[in-house]
Amino acid sequence: MHIHAPRFSFKALALFATGLCAFGGAVLPSAAHAQASVLLKHQQTSAIVETVDREAREVLLREDNGHLITIEYGAGVSDLPHLHEGDHLRISFVETLGADMAPPGSPLPESTLTTARGFAHGHPRGVIAAFNRERATIQAIDLKTHSVSFVTDDNALHVAVLHTKAMQDFLATLKVGDVVDMTRMESISYVITNETVPAAAPQAAAPAPSVAPVPAPAPAAQ
Repeated sequence: MHIHAPRFSFKALALFATGLCAFGGAVLPSAAHAQASVLLKHQQTSAIVETVDREAREVLLREDNGHLITIEYGAGVSDLPHLHEGDHLRISFVETLGADMAPPGSPLPESTLTTARGFAHGHPRGVIAAFNRERATIQAIDLKTHSVSFVTDDNALHVAVLHTKAMQDFLATLKVGDVVDMTRMESISYVITNETVPAAAPQAAAPAPSVAPVPAPAPAAQ
């Protein structure tokens, strides 16, 4: 199994054509304008780091069931907790697909990559999230069959059947000629469970300032 952390090669809109929207379950609340979002995948697993190839920027993991996972990460991934052979990981994969009406005259959407680091119960934690965005123009709509035809920025024609209620409801708000921005988000987060950052020791209370004794006055001369 190969997972490409930040350099995804697929197109967001291709999900419609392949029918992956059928797995959508979670629906995010809509804003004032038409939009929809579905959860395509949320998977958690535990694994051990087998090898780390920093030159090829690949990490080979072995799950508890023995399956191997190769994670490829590009030069854009940095500032994350470093992995080493033998590290024990708790990993979470999340994938969502969103559709939003493009405001008239708005610039083309840009794909972005976000990384973050932190701690989970004292264990180092890293997050990689890629947002792959693309714009489409609606060519034809068939509400009875929940199908739609659209052209993407590369002038490719796509025909898709929508299977989730969220996307079907969104389709009902569209008309031929509408411009839609699609966002496919994929994130990988991991926690290094065999490493623990010790909690900062509480600072000792500052000692009370010492006060030199006041010398007793000398007896007056008789």
